[in-house]
Amino acid sequence: MSHHIEGALAALVCSFVISSPSVAQEPDSSRAAGVGTRVRIFAPDLRTDRYVGRIQSLDGAVVVLDTGEVRSVLGMSSGPVLVDQFRRVTIRLSTIESVEVSGGRTVGGATFRGALVGSLIGGLLMGLGNMPEVNPGARDFVRGVPPGLAIGAVVGAVVGWGVGGESWIPARLRR
Repeated sequence: MSHHIEGALAALVCSFVISSPSVAQEPDSSRAAGVGTRVRIFAPDLRTDRYVGRIQSLDGAVVVLDTGEVRSVLGMSSGPVLVDQFRRVTIRLSTIESVEVSGGRTVGGATFRGALVGSLIGGLLMGLGNMPEVNPGARDFVRGVPPGLAIGAVVGAVVGWGVGGESWIPARLRR
C-alpha cells in the first residue's frame, strides 16, 4: 500500500473517531420546561414542523414562545430579528404532542457529517484534478482520491464543528 493511501486512511479514521456522535439521551420525565427555558414544541394540529423558542409565559391553557432568538453559526447570525407581532407564538396546551428542552450546543454529529461529506467531495475533486488533459484514465483518478479524502475529511470536520447543532432532551411543561 502506498504511503499516500496509508496516510489518507489514517487521517480519515482519526477524523471519524474524534467526531463520533454521542449516545442519545433517555427521556427524562422529571425535567420540566418553565418560563425562560429554550424549548422545541411539536403541535401537529398547528404546524408540521416544530416550534423552537424560549418560553415567555405559561398558564393552564396556553404557552407563549419567543421564536426570534438569534443563534450564531460560524460567527454569523442565523436569521433576522423579527417584529414582536411575528416572533411571539401562542400555542394551546391541548394541541402540544411533545416538548423538548435544549441540552445546549453539540458538535459530535455535525462534525462527523462534515468529515464524511468533506471526504467524499475532497476525494472526488482531487481525483478529478489529478487527471491529465490528454488520455486520462481511472488510474489517474484513483491516485488523486486518497489525499483528497484526507484533506476533505479534515476541512469538513472543522466546518461541521463550527456549524454544530443543538441537543434536545424530552421533557414536560411545568404547569
